[in-house]
Amino acid sequence: MISKRMKLLILTGLIVLSALIISAVLTGSRTDPTPPEVRACWYLPQQDIVWTSSGSGINQSRNEHLILSGWQNGPAPQFPELSPYCRYENYTSQSSGRNYLIAVWYFNEDNRFQASQKNLRDFLEGSGKITTVELNFTGFATTDNRSGQMMQNSQEKNHVPAHLITTGYESTNTTGLFFTVVMPGLNGNNEHYIVYYGTTDPADSASRTQFLREMIGETYTYDRGSSAGPLFL
Repeated sequence: MISKRMKLLILTGLIVLSALIISAVLTGSRTDPTPPEVRACWYLPQQDIVWTSSGSGINQSRNEHLILSGWQNGPAPQFPELSPYCRYENYTSQSSGRNYLIAVWYFNEDNRFQASQKNLRDFLEGSGKITTVELNFTGFATTDNRSGQMMQNSQEKNHVPAHLITTGYESTNTTGLFFTVVMPGLNGNNEHYIVYYGTTDPADSASRTQFLREMIGETYTYDRGSSAGPLFL
């Protein structure tokens, strides 16, 4: 026979255990378990990039294959350290041998994000030329026929804006496009990204913009709830 005292202890233990489980569930629903170190690389391809470029006029369509040749947790060597949560990946074109990179900086604090944009702006102005570049993605398949505001890549999985305003950058060691992404976070806190698609060898911006546009269109994986735009300059 189990004594009344033992029954009381068992009942008390069950109540405490239930309370702990409920508390853990509620806490988990209010906080995101994904650490910022992981978030910094969520939106990088992390694999080869393959697509078919549709030609126009006398230009024929062509197959593009960028081989992932390396990656590093940390800031891309062409730029300053803007966030402790950052990563970049290097790619090599199988056909041309040209080298490219995609870099991402992640921020979970609004103030740090705004200050880092200013630091990056100062660096870019002092080391190269910056411009505003609008990318038109209306050639991609429409995923929302009602509005036409969101496009889909050729693999029919990644949303891209119909028009994306970026910040072009041209220097002696890299040419590319910056844009920022804001994603709604938990508890009213937004998450911010600074993203860069560019070369790792000298190039004029006019010759690479179309190629970088295709790279972005084929790898942009941000959710519908996010918004993207140029650096705040």
